[in-house]
This record gives sequence, structure tokens and C-alpha cells, in this order.
Amino acid sequence: MQQTLSRRKKDAYRRLEVAEREQVRKPPAPLRFRGELTSTSSGRLVQVRDLEVAGRLRLQRLDLAAGEHLLVSGANGSGKSTLLGILSGRLSPTSGCVDLSARTVRELLQDPVVTDPGRSALATYDAAVAGLEDAPPLRELGLLHPRDHRTPVGRLSVGQRRRLALATTIAAAPDLLLLDEPTNHLSLALAGELEEALGTAPGGVVLASHDRWLRRRWTGPELALSPWTGEVRSGSRW
Repeated sequence: MQQTLSRRKKDAYRRLEVAEREQVRKPPAPLRFRGELTSTSSGRLVQVRDLEVAGRLRLQRLDLAAGEHLLVSGANGSGKSTLLGILSGRLSPTSGCVDLSARTVRELLQDPVVTDPGRSALATYDAAVAGLEDAPPLRELGLLHPRDHRTPVGRLSVGQRRRLALATTIAAAPDLLLLDEPTNHLSLALAGELEEALGTAPGGVVLASHDRWLRRRWTGPELALSPWTGEVRSGSRW
């Protein structure tokens, strides 16, 4: 009887060791976006007249006031990213007039530029928001999991780098927010939370997207571009 009990005890310990070694870890809590996209502003933010970027974009007119959100759509090569680059000051027009009255403009690029791949995500964010008043800590935005904050940016996935870039973009609470394919590489849940935040953002937003799900649910004005022309869809003053 003692031998039987001893054997059962040893078997129980072995099973416990296997269970601890091969246990399925509890999945981390899903990310939940908790940031503010823009600050409150007033007046006209953007006025564009007879804009041309040689070989890339021609747009006769565009006006955007504080609180207005504009979706820019069109096929590849129609000039969506070029338009955002003009509004951010990253690109210069060949001709035309671009008047920006927004105090703060921030742009989320499709492909974030990694200048220091060895720097951690947290250090990259802190460096980007240095000097900004009331910039929220990275952990409060719900865009990048805390376990990835110490990971070098060069080792982050494309989606993680996009979320980090979005965090640095909105940290300044800009008057005018420019988003180029913002839902790329985001989970459906996170994309939905971003869409909800867009719906309540008090500042101006210009968003370029191919995302059919986002475009189907968009209720604001839309500017449809085609190569070398700016075409306005029926019912929109854009």
C-alpha cells in the first residue's frame, strides 16, 4: 500500500510538472484605443485653389473648416498621398494657392520612417513628444501593448510601427489631422475604435483610405480623385 501511494504521488508530481511546463498562457488583454485625435479649433483650416503637382495631382478647390472631416478616395496614383503631403507641408505644389490656417498639423504616413531602429518604442515616442504640453504617456493611448514598449523599433512588426506612428501623430492634439490609410495593419476592433474617435474629433480631419469597410460607414463629405483631376461626387460641396 505504501509503495502504491508513493507511486501515485510521484505520478501526480510528474503530471503537475508537465502541466506547468506546457500550460497555455492567459492571452494578454486586447488593446483598446483611448486617445483624443484632435484639439478643439475654430474658423477655416484649409483653403486650396487651382492646386497642381506636376504629374501627380490637379485640384481646383478645397475648403475645410474646424470640425469638418473629409474622406479622400480614388485609385492608386490619383494623388491622395500627394494631397496630404501638400497639406502637411511635406511636399510643395508646382502651382496654385494653399492657405493653411491651422496652428498645428500632423500627418500619419502610410509607411512610417524608422530613423533609429535600435531605439525602443517608448524612447522613440518620448523623443517625438518632447516639448509638447500635456502629451499623454504612451501606455495611456492603448495603441501599443506595454510589453512592446522596450522593444527596438526595428524589431516591431509593420502593424506595431504603424500604431506607434499614430501615437506620435495624435500626441500633439493637432488642429488638423491628416491620415493616410490609418486602418492598415490594425485589428478590426482597433480600427472600429479609431472610427468612433474620428466621429467625435472636434478638429479638422482629412483621411485618405481604400478601406471598403470604413468607406461604407463614412457619413461625411468625400472627395473622389482621379489622375490629374479633382472630381466631386454628387451631393458634396467638395
